[in-house]
Amino acid sequence: MMHSILIVEDELVVAGDIRQSLEAAGYHVVGVARTVLRALEIMERCRPDMVVLDIFLKGDQTGIDLAAILNERNIPFVYLSANADEQILAAARVTRPFGFLVKPFREKDLLVTLDIAWYRNQCNEAIDAAGKNGRPPSAAALTSPDKNNFQGIIGQTPAMQEIFEQIDVVAPLDTSVLIMGESGTGKEGVATAVHRLSNRANGPFVKVNSAALPANLVESELFGHEKGAFTGALERRIGKFEQAHGGTLFLDEIGEMPMETQVRLLRVLQEKEIERIGGKGPIKIDVRIIAATNRNLEKAIALGRFRLDLYYRLNVFPVTLPSLRERKSDIPLLATHFCKYYAQKAGKLITGFSARAMNQLVEYPWPGNVRELQHFVERTVLLSQSAVLDAVPGPCRPEGATTTASAEPAVKTFAEMERDYILAMLRRCNNRVAGPGGAAELMDIPPSTLNSRMKKLGIAKVFRGY
Repeated sequence: MMHSILIVEDELVVAGDIRQSLEAAGYHVVGVARTVLRALEIMERCRPDMVVLDIFLKGDQTGIDLAAILNERNIPFVYLSANADEQILAAARVTRPFGFLVKPFREKDLLVTLDIAWYRNQCNEAIDAAGKNGRPPSAAALTSPDKNNFQGIIGQTPAMQEIFEQIDVVAPLDTSVLIMGESGTGKEGVATAVHRLSNRANGPFVKVNSAALPANLVESELFGHEKGAFTGALERRIGKFEQAHGGTLFLDEIGEMPMETQVRLLRVLQEKEIERIGGKGPIKIDVRIIAATNRNLEKAIALGRFRLDLYYRLNVFPVTLPSLRERKSDIPLLATHFCKYYAQKAGKLITGFSARAMNQLVEYPWPGNVRELQHFVERTVLLSQSAVLDAVPGPCRPEGATTTASAEPAVKTFAEMERDYILAMLRRCNNRVAGPGGAAELMDIPPSTLNSRMKKLGIAKVFRGY
């Protein structure tokens, strides 16, 4: 049985077209309203399953005003708008819509968006049910002796404890998860934790770096191909989706995926089936999707680089990871953890960092986040000749500082320390930013991020020809 829908749209021609499309698809349209007041009158007579809602309406109230009421009544809604600039998306996001359509749109776009909206609504209900007091704690919560180490993710700050709770809630469900955060914040670790705590833990966990896939082979990598499907296809190839059947597919750097591949990915998520290139028919798949990005997807949508419908399909349960500079009190915990791990791995007896060295670690801004700190501690342990790490090499040591305990380190701003670090890395790499052996690779951050920081800190004016 198809769902009932209320259309709230002040343009009668547009409303008529929407009604015709919905009724042809089997939906029951309970009414059309041009104002918020009229919409409320219709809802009093008949509660709709969903609402198609224009943002700008007749009268004093807007669709955003009505959205607040719909949220109170737990009625899912999809926005309509003549544009999708960042300001409108930001205002819409606050009201937690279940979808967003930009006029003019195709009938297919409308129907797909409503399917996604209903899917998200069902997922939200499942998440709410899982979050009730009656939900038993996960295996991780029952067996973990250290509440600051959740499935290998280290953190004691409220922000990280909240992340642990979110993972605990969403893991047992089959809901799509979108993990957002800067490079190096630990997005893959969160994805791995969700998989390990899910009902698919015994199934495969397949990782795909969307940014690393060759543009001409993206679809072959994801969906596979038959022998002879194209020049060079010498044998059948099983794609990542089929490899992940019965388990989880982790799509990292989803914001880098080409638009044409995004279209096909959306269809796969909707139909739960793939077709190999050169194949003779669809293949059913059972895969949970976890996606991650360090990009602002809403900005990418506004620029026409990411599909709005795919964003809403993936963004059912968003998890936003804080940068390391936003959780500085976790730095001693992380540094100590990495120190113990790499000391044991190297067969060294190292008890930890001195108070002075730890202070410097805490004060440094860590543009590469947890990954940069991890690699930094690993190098420090390998270079150390003593049981206590006192003289911190590289980015955290102020100019003129000595290795003696009595030396007074010079006071520098975060920007100055970051600038010194980048300059040191550039010198070590003969001023090379990108590519193998470049500073970006050594710092474990994208070249675009390094170039941006260099420009902001005025380093590009000094180092030319990289």
